[in-house]
Amino acid sequence: MKLSCFRIYDWHYLFSFYLVLSVLSFSTLKSEEESSFDSEFWTSRIVDFSLVNSNGMTHWIRGIVLSADGKVLTLSDVFNGEGKIKEVKRWDFRPVQYLGWIVKDPEKNFLLLQVEGKSLSALRIVSRESWPANGGNEFYIPVPTPEEPRRIAKYVPKEMPQKDNEHIFFEGPTASVLLGSPIINEKGQTIGIVDWIDLQNGLVRVRVLDGPLEILDKADRLVEFAFWQENLEAIRKKGEQNSLLSSSTYWRNLWQGIQKNEIEKNADILIQLYPKLDVAWAAASANYLRLSLWDKADFAARKAIAMNPSDYHYPVLFAQILIGKKEWNPAIDALLQAREEGALSKEIAYPLGICLDKIGQYEKAVEELKSYVENRPRHVSAWILMGEIYQKIHHWEQAISAFTKAARLNPQSIRAWVGMADSYRELSKWEQASEAYTELSLLEPTNEAVWYNLGLVLLKMEQEKFARACFMRVIELNPKDRDGWFNFGVLSQRAGERLVAMNAYKKAVNLDPDFGIGWFNLGCLYQELHLYPEAIEAWRKAEKTLPGDIRPLINLVFLENHLHDYSQRDKDLSKLEGMDPRLAQQIRFKMATMSR
Repeated sequence: MKLSCFRIYDWHYLFSFYLVLSVLSFSTLKSEEESSFDSEFWTSRIVDFSLVNSNGMTHWIRGIVLSADGKVLTLSDVFNGEGKIKEVKRWDFRPVQYLGWIVKDPEKNFLLLQVEGKSLSALRIVSRESWPANGGNEFYIPVPTPEEPRRIAKYVPKEMPQKDNEHIFFEGPTASVLLGSPIINEKGQTIGIVDWIDLQNGLVRVRVLDGPLEILDKADRLVEFAFWQENLEAIRKKGEQNSLLSSSTYWRNLWQGIQKNEIEKNADILIQLYPKLDVAWAAASANYLRLSLWDKADFAARKAIAMNPSDYHYPVLFAQILIGKKEWNPAIDALLQAREEGALSKEIAYPLGICLDKIGQYEKAVEELKSYVENRPRHVSAWILMGEIYQKIHHWEQAISAFTKAARLNPQSIRAWVGMADSYRELSKWEQASEAYTELSLLEPTNEAVWYNLGLVLLKMEQEKFARACFMRVIELNPKDRDGWFNFGVLSQRAGERLVAMNAYKKAVNLDPDFGIGWFNLGCLYQELHLYPEAIEAWRKAEKTLPGDIRPLINLVFLENHLHDYSQRDKDLSKLEGMDPRLAQQIRFKMATMSR
């Protein structure tokens, strides 16, 4: 994801450095101290569930907290519909209430639940590529016993004959380990959750958690589509109440169909059989929409509205079609019509906010989104959209607030951290920006832009050593990144590693022979190394590729004077005089003074 970025200029009078900017900005390097895991670490981060199966037997399973609003991840095969939850508890015994499950991921055996309780904190899940080597050196699992209800045990990895990229095995105490328990490394990173226990051999198998977790995005999409789905369900129920429709084979097949041709055929026949029933047209439109048959869906929705303009479900359906076609202004009109006909304002507000944003009505869009999140405060995308609109109108503090709420709801949201970092940067709050960039670097460690922009922020924080390491990472990830090579060269030169810097500058100008500032800095470095012919050649190329810039000429004049090449010096002085007569005169005077 791309961010806007700031520019750094560092031209001195002679032999200067200049840091070139790319189009993205990202994270800071922070040393992570080894964490000590006492009971307080776990109290707000794990939730235990007591399940009763159909035989009346009770067993416990653990879930890990993924967000401040109480999204909890556990194993889906345990919640298979046969049992029910008898009790929910936290380690600190604070009240916690189970609200239901949100979404399953059967392929990974994950289930996302919703609980409600105060002071919940998310366990840290990062990209697998951000782990230390082998996942870490020390690993911990909470293993409570009746005598020690907050006991924590250490584990060591176990090599298995058959490698499985989705699992890691560990040796250690197993008697008190619950399925769904997290395993944490010494960096405080959650490696995975226990999905199998071998009591006899003292082994636990851990399902790897590789951030960002897709299941959190799935949960948010469910919230986003809930309004549209509820509207379609209302249309379907209205049709069921009509005896003519509900008894029709085509009506039943319409909603139960899977094949595209079958669905379209049933919709076509339905409106042929019942051309005067508004709900038949609406149902056909809804199913054309399922198939992305935009023109047919549009026509059928218009027919339904014309026949019954007082049913607000129809203009809502029509708005959904228009949004799919990116016809923003007509979609706004349809949503406002639905609102006038009785649609709940809080439900209309989100799609209305999207459309208003698309046509540049930012203040109105924000007001709609504020109304929406009051009623659906767990919708991450709504907070992110609000933050992005605030950015467009340069309300940076409000943007930060919106992105922060989004990040609390989904700590692995790339868009939330990008928006937060970008907004902090606009306010020149470098430390806070670096913290946001750090999260991005852990979630997207192979994104060269993360490291590039990390370097920029670190420069603002005067951490050149770490900035240089970031640009080194950039060129490791993308050896063709011209600006990465250039900035690495600048910082290497500042660190006194001139040969490393020279190689970096050469890489930059080889990638882009018209990169004038690269030639200029290469000339500066050659001059430092007393490679004067090479310096002159580099500055000549800089002069050619930086039209109108007088600095290569200034450096040439001084070096030629130093080499007693007065003929060429005077020619270059004449060029300079044509560009800046006053400066040329000052240089002539300076040289005359120096020669005495």
